[in-house]
Amino acid sequence: MKTIQNIFSATLKENSENPKLFSTISELTFELSKKKIQRLKDDAHIQVRLGELFEMFNRILQSENLNNTKNIDAVIDGLIKAASYDKEEFLYKSIYEKEQLEKSIAKQKDNIRKTILGTFNILEAHIENMDETVAKESLKALHNTKLRGVEMLGILKETTSEALLTTLEYSKDIEDTVFEITKNITFQTINEGDFSKNRFLDITNSILEVAIEIADEDQGNARSLLSGTIHGTKEGMAKAIDNFKNELKFAPEEAEDQDLNTIKKELIGIDNEFVEVIKNAKESSKGISIQIIEDILTNDIDNSLAKVRRVAIEARETLSEKIEELNISDNEFIKKAEKKIEELEKIASEKLESIKQGERTKNATKEAKRLGNHAWEVAKNVIDNAIKSAKDAINKEK
Repeated sequence: MKTIQNIFSATLKENSENPKLFSTISELTFELSKKKIQRLKDDAHIQVRLGELFEMFNRILQSENLNNTKNIDAVIDGLIKAASYDKEEFLYKSIYEKEQLEKSIAKQKDNIRKTILGTFNILEAHIENMDETVAKESLKALHNTKLRGVEMLGILKETTSEALLTTLEYSKDIEDTVFEITKNITFQTINEGDFSKNRFLDITNSILEVAIEIADEDQGNARSLLSGTIHGTKEGMAKAIDNFKNELKFAPEEAEDQDLNTIKKELIGIDNEFVEVIKNAKESSKGISIQIIEDILTNDIDNSLAKVRRVAIEARETLSEKIEELNISDNEFIKKAEKKIEELEKIASEKLESIKQGERTKNATKEAKRLGNHAWEVAKNVIDNAIKSAKDAINKEK
């Protein structure tokens, strides 16, 4: 302590008239205190030592007639920096490591995406050389798989846009066709990733933004486009929640690997948040879509949200039963979630090492156009079959 005392006292004498005395006291207190506590591992002992140093620095300030509020504040500032120095250094290191890990994970995801795209392209090249009958069904199956992965492929908006534009060009039953397209894209995209409310709403928002952009340009079909899209995305989301609920009943082992409590909380008010997404998406419009969406929200949305509310409530009830059945504590949930993430990252790394680099990806716009056309064909078949069934039923009655 004697050495520290002498250094502090001598520095004060040398800088007593210095206009930057506050900074000098703060930095000196920090450096001297840091050295004095650096070997102490126990927080209680560190706090005791800091208290002793505070008293000593105060006495020296008083002996030099410098014990005013500003200088004492400088001492306190230096002591706080010294007390938190090691922890802050560890925090900065952790933040850096976290950023590096996030970059690594993003790179792995991109590599996996490229590998999958390469695999798609290889399969398509082989399909082109197949017999025509086999090739037709194989290509249909491949496009179905791609359509489920449009979010992963990074072409969700582009595929939706192509499907809606194709509908406007070729379909008569625009609203019903758009409903089927957006329902299927929403449902399939949600099912191909994590069960997360924010993810659901992001997917819905992306699809709505595309519909709004097209509706503002094609005003004659704007209401059919927007009504079909809003109700289609709502139905797709409800179907995804219902599907999750049904799978949860018969998959106890998978259920243990999920944070069921978090999912249960996320389902609260998801219908209201869906409405907020529609309201926010409306703001992207500079045309006719604003008034049409307001009309839909005012006159048409409440009753149609009943299904979303119902399936969300049912899913929450199923989650409650599963939580009680598994009797897993919150801490165990967190540990299992972390373990699952580690396992997925390990699997991703192993896949990247074992799978050879695929072919370079084709143009995303071309891919989106093909998948958009496929989505329209699927929806058109649903509508055509529904009309045919209705006509058959009428003819039968006659």
